Amino acid sequence: MKLFGTAGIRGPINEKVTVDLALKVGKSLGTYIRDGKVTVARDARTSSIMLENAIISGLLSTGIEVISLGLIPTPALAWGTKQFGDAGIMITASHNPPTDNGIKVFNEEGIEFYLEQEEELERIIFSGEYKRAAWDEIKKVRRRDIIDEYIGAVLDFVNHETSLKVLLDEANGAGSVVAPYLLREMGAKVITINAHLDGYFPGRKPEPRYENIAYLGKLVRELGVDLAIAQDGDADRIAVFDEKGNYVDEDTLIALFAKLYVEEHGGGTVVTSINTGSRIDKVVEEGGGKVYRVPLGQPHDGIKRYNAIFAAEPWKLIHPKFGLWIDSFVTMGLLIKLIDENGKPLSELVKGIPTYYLIKENVKCPEEYKKAVLDIAQHELQKALMDEIKEVLTISGFRFNLSDGSWVLVRPSGTEPKIRVVVEGVTEKRKEQLFKLAYRVVSKAVERLKQNEQA
Repeated sequence: MKLFGTAGIRGPINEKVTVDLALKVGKSLGTYIRDGKVTVARDARTSSIMLENAIISGLLSTGIEVISLGLIPTPALAWGTKQFGDAGIMITASHNPPTDNGIKVFNEEGIEFYLEQEEELERIIFSGEYKRAAWDEIKKVRRRDIIDEYIGAVLDFVNHETSLKVLLDEANGAGSVVAPYLLREMGAKVITINAHLDGYFPGRKPEPRYENIAYLGKLVRELGVDLAIAQDGDADRIAVFDEKGNYVDEDTLIALFAKLYVEEHGGGTVVTSINTGSRIDKVVEEGGGKVYRVPLGQPHDGIKRYNAIFAAEPWKLIHPKFGLWIDSFVTMGLLIKLIDENGKPLSELVKGIPTYYLIKENVKCPEEYKKAVLDIAQHELQKALMDEIKEVLTISGFRFNLSDGSWVLVRPSGTEPKIRVVVEGVTEKRKEQLFKLAYRVVSKAVERLKQNEQA
């Protein structure tokens, strides 16, 4: 059984993610690093405190000193780990529903554990070979409030004052304790919604997908703000609306920053995930750079491998000069700076990014069917698209890059019982044609496996 997915350990509370598992993760990390300090933080979920206490107990049992950072966003935990710890643990299920929780582990640089490090933690957990501290080797838990320090670090890095009017939707999540204060320190006029902490997420679903935050477009127009920013439960993700109330597609946001970084460096390498679109490649290649794609959840591996100047997944951007972790607060600060310094509204800035037509949908799929579904779907789609396939990528499922610039991706979710179908077409019609084909093939594969099991 594999514990770590594309974003740490995540799943239903008291089913997959239990107090017992949290205790074991604490003990395994303490055993892995042997000595030193570990930062621990949590999001606003109802189950986070109980998991936090179990993790801290596990760490203490191995002789590790714990620095408890309390309720803060994941980017702040990453920054705090680099400043004060030898490793870090964040208790969060990010954008998952309130019924779930999870655990992310970070190294001393504030980077999510690499695959080989996660595998070693799993090995220790399954072997039960934990380090045990003697009674006089048990260290203390030190409490530290780093929010002001973290905000100060972001302000120093962004180095910009603004008078823009910004609407913030915090999803009742951990971003509420940072984002409004950060932007007000920059001089922005801030309006907040869903900015009170609540682990039930009463305002909206925590994932900042367009369908969950579409109402922001109307609010932008009614309130006359310069942009709207939405975050997820642990505030590593960011979604944006321009001053006209138009949603800025996540690939467009990545392409905007990729273009900026490549122009600044006169080229360079950009790393992005397997589920991002061709507009990124176009602007990077025009600027003399190169794009490399990596599996979901591994942008930090890609930065290390390709010496990237910028890396991103949908909604999740990494700015290596600041830190090698996903950081929505740096992203929002730099986006505001970009608008001000160009003297153009966001709608004008993104006009230089080419338009493609993308659709993403999920097919429910039990965990035990995922591999078989992928095998069936790859075979069927390869047969159907044989004459059009230009390139096949087999990371995080499979992706067919087609000769006309369109592409089809089918991949398993690393955090939920779903298969994700992503299609981008060079035209709206092409998108619909390819998506109808891919979605039908995946859905039929799942149904066939269910029927075979019942037979």
